[in-house]
Amino acid sequence: MERHDGDEVAVIGVRHHSPACARVVADTIERLRPAHVLIEGPVDYTDRLGELTLGHRLPIALFSHARRGTHTQVAWNAYTEFSPEWVAMQAATGTGASVRFIDLPSWHPDFDSGPTEYSPAAVDAVEQMGLDTIDAMWDHVVEARAGALTTEEMRDILDSYFILIRGDGFDVSEREKYMASWVKAAREQGGSVVVVCGGFHRAGIMSELETGPPADDSWPTVPIPDSALDVGSYLIPYSYRRLELEGPWWYQQLWEDQAHASDTAIEAVVLNLRARGHRVSTTDFAGFRTQVHALAAMRGHSVPTRRDVLDGAASTLVDEAIPSPLPWTRAGEPLGVEADPVIEVCIRTLRGERRGELHPDAPAPGLVHQVDMLLEEFELITGTLSLDLTDERERSRSRVLHQLRLLGIPGFDRSAGPSGVSEVRSIDEWVINDHGGRVPALVEAAAYGHTLVDAAGAALVSALRSAGKDMAAVARILFDAVLSGLDDVSDTSASAAIQSLDTAIDLADTGLLLRTALDLWRHDSLFGSRGSALLGEVVAAASPKVLTLARRVRATGGADLRRIAAVAAIADAMQYAGHLLRADPSTELDLLARDSGAAVDMRGSALGASWTRTTPEDAAAAVRSIPSDRLGDWLSGLFGVARERFLDAGSGDAVLTAVDAVVGRMTEHDFLTALPALRQSFEFFPPRERDVIARRVAPAPAGPSITASGLSGELLDERVDRALANIGLQ
Repeated sequence: MERHDGDEVAVIGVRHHSPACARVVADTIERLRPAHVLIEGPVDYTDRLGELTLGHRLPIALFSHARRGTHTQVAWNAYTEFSPEWVAMQAATGTGASVRFIDLPSWHPDFDSGPTEYSPAAVDAVEQMGLDTIDAMWDHVVEARAGALTTEEMRDILDSYFILIRGDGFDVSEREKYMASWVKAAREQGGSVVVVCGGFHRAGIMSELETGPPADDSWPTVPIPDSALDVGSYLIPYSYRRLELEGPWWYQQLWEDQAHASDTAIEAVVLNLRARGHRVSTTDFAGFRTQVHALAAMRGHSVPTRRDVLDGAASTLVDEAIPSPLPWTRAGEPLGVEADPVIEVCIRTLRGERRGELHPDAPAPGLVHQVDMLLEEFELITGTLSLDLTDERERSRSRVLHQLRLLGIPGFDRSAGPSGVSEVRSIDEWVINDHGGRVPALVEAAAYGHTLVDAAGAALVSALRSAGKDMAAVARILFDAVLSGLDDVSDTSASAAIQSLDTAIDLADTGLLLRTALDLWRHDSLFGSRGSALLGEVVAAASPKVLTLARRVRATGGADLRRIAAVAAIADAMQYAGHLLRADPSTELDLLARDSGAAVDMRGSALGASWTRTTPEDAAAAVRSIPSDRLGDWLSGLFGVARERFLDAGSGDAVLTAVDAVVGRMTEHDFLTALPALRQSFEFFPPRERDVIARRVAPAPAGPSITASGLSGELLDERVDRALANIGLQ
């Protein structure tokens, strides 16, 4: 506290959502009747403070965002009935004081300056007090004593506490200098001033106030973002679950009736346990209450703390031994996978389930209104929907729902529908409900775009970047882009997908990505993605990446069908999308086919990808270059990529002749070793095609045509097996 020409300047450092701090703030404002109440909050929202007084049901939050290109920064200022900042606004209104927010906007480059960690002295103090966490120390030092001390005594405790938390030898941050500039200006305006700021910042502001008055008595300048930065601030409903606070419901009870908060909590815990089927007798209830008050007295608390209530419950209501530390003894209060059910009920009871609600007149960003119009236009109302994707309007309705799904907007649940390129399903099924979280989720989604397409597109780019080197995830996201109609929205999505490819290390998953993009680009009419620019970019970038990864696979293990499928995707890209490829893969494929150190299935796959250019002599030479015990793996690669072309080209007979010669020279041991892989390779062909192959090598005896005679498939398999047995492949 300092005086200036008879007027007081009270800088109150607070802990957000502290009932004790809220009481200090309310009492100080009532006593001083200040001319100015300055509150830590985004200064560019000051002109809209009236929005906070519309009559909302707390908790609510002021959500702020700043977007530059594809980078978005967000921040929340949450308010409960027991938040010191909220109480300051209410008290200032009651006394007629001028109210201003004085902190830098969250988008400002200096906003993140200042202290972020507790001082070593604070950590030592926790240990010396025999406590576990900073939160426990706060309750022990502040909340437990608030009812027994005067406001002045509490302010002294708060000042000492926050000096301990921050430590000595600190530098004043730019953010604190800016807040102090408002305090100086208010001081020059005349009248008492009350400042409500985070306890971390009080010492910095007080230090800056000692540097003298401002250059003039005008108010500081409010920062203005540059034209390339899209910023916005809106109120959203909040909930106790989202608050960064252990036990919001408990603190609400402290705020409403500090003296009886523990008894209210004890009764609530017991009622919730009984409602969930736990047996809590009257004797248990009495023992629980007695234990809580005994712990409070032993620990020197004038009223029980939250820790007293939880420890009392653990010692009187839990029958089984608890193998792990109690959750409230660890910062962040994580619930274990197998948390004791009584402990879990206790924590959830003191956390609470309360949800806030905005006044209907609270402003909302354009995205909220646009989505409302889209839902009305496409008749996307509460209930179940079955959408036929072959119908243009139905597909448009589906795309809106998928865009909402990409943004994580609650109330739009997909129950069935196509989930991959290979799934031929034209019906998309949804369940829509009027979820209370829809509006706040849309307000937050507006940080990423002013329209549904823009916001969903930004979410798509973010998902692509988060996928990193997980190409299977990238493939799923690209399919989501197609379902949402976002595959041609912007070049940013293509850039994000290609950046992911730069870090790809898994050949099979990268091949899956190429196959997904290629098939959707080539012939998808169901989702409307044929010829998509985004998918075309991915095909162009993924093809050389698949080839690079294929060349890195060394000669270990057997045939891998998923990596063979990756090379098959390259072959199809060459055939159907050659004009998209930045370079002809033929030379690289030829090198891979001849690379004696490469995996043999990759060598066979590479030859299959360039099969139409392979001469019979080269094909036979390739067979002879493969170790006999790996011949089956090589053939799996060849057949997995070029099965149909193999049957149609003359080079196929050369391969079969060469294989027959290699098998004929095998010893019995070598033959038995090679047989499983050889049999697997010919499983790429259905029975009718195996019959064709067998006839080429060992013509069947004269007899009626299988096709003409209408023999069953079983007889066909028997003939093929006999024919293959003649050449040692059965």
